[in-house]
Amino acid sequence: MIVYGGSNSLKLASRVSEVLGFSRGDVEMKTFPDGEIYVRILSDVCGKEALVVHSVLDNNDLIESLLLLDALRDSGAKRIHAVFPYLAYMRQDKKFIKGEALSAKTILSLLDEKADRLTLINVHFLNGGGAHVFHGIKLINLDALPLIAKYYAEKLDNPLFVAPDMGARNAVSRAAEKTGCEFDYLQKTRLNGEEVEIKPKGLDVEGMDVVILDDMISTGGTMIKASEALRQQGAKTINLGCVHGVFSRGTEIFNKVCDSLVCTDTIARNESLISVTELISESINKIP
Repeated sequence: MIVYGGSNSLKLASRVSEVLGFSRGDVEMKTFPDGEIYVRILSDVCGKEALVVHSVLDNNDLIESLLLLDALRDSGAKRIHAVFPYLAYMRQDKKFIKGEALSAKTILSLLDEKADRLTLINVHFLNGGGAHVFHGIKLINLDALPLIAKYYAEKLDNPLFVAPDMGARNAVSRAAEKTGCEFDYLQKTRLNGEEVEIKPKGLDVEGMDVVILDDMISTGGTMIKASEALRQQGAKTINLGCVHGVFSRGTEIFNKVCDSLVCTDTIARNESLISVTELISESINKIP
C-alpha cells in the first residue's frame, strides 16, 4: 500500500506511513493564479492499493481531495482507501427547512464515488465508532474522544469528565468509562424568561478538576458558557478537550475561562497535543 497525504495532512500521513511500514507516494500539487488546483500523481500506483490521508477544512481542500482520488483511479490504483480525519460539511445531516441541501450526503456521495473505502473520525452526526451507513453510503467512523480522556486521566489527579450538552452525552460517557473516571453532563434549566442556569446533572464539582469534552469546538460559545458556569460552582480547574479544533474565533477567547485546552491533530494546531496516528493505523491494519 502507498500512502498519499493531502496538503493539510502531510505530517499525519507521514506518521501513519511510518507506523504501518508503507511507502509514501509522491504528488505534485500547486495552485494556479486564478485559484484552480493542479494535482499530478508521480509515484507508480498501478495495480497497487493507495491510502489517502487528508483533512478537509474548506472548499479548496475538498476539490483537492476529489482531484487526488480521481487521479489515483486514473493512474490504475487497485483499491483506494480514503481517510478524512476531519471532513467539512458534516454538520448538516438533516433538512430543517424545505429545499435545503443536505451537505453531509452531498459531500460523502462525491467522495464515495471516488474511493473504495471511506474512514472518518468523530463524524458529528454519528453516535459511536464502527461501521455505519448514511443514505446508502458505507463509512467507518473512528472515535478519538477516548484518546483525550486518557490524556487528561494521566495528567489530573481526579478528573471529572463532563459533556457540554445532551448531544455529546453518550460519546463522552463512553470515553470516561474507558478511563475509569467519573462522568456527568450539563443540564440547562430556565429560571425565568431571561435567566438560564447551567449545572451538572448529578455531581458536585466543588474542588474538582473538570474536563469538558466534545467532538468539535468551532466558535467556542458553548464551551465558554459551560466553563463559566462550572467555575462559579466551585470547580478547581476547567480543562477543555475536543477531537476537531476548528477554533473559528481563535483560541485566545478561552484564556480567561479555562486552565488548559487540547485537541487532536485531525486539524493541525498549536493545541494538537494528541495524535490520531495510532487510531488510523489500527483501522487500516484491520482491512481484509
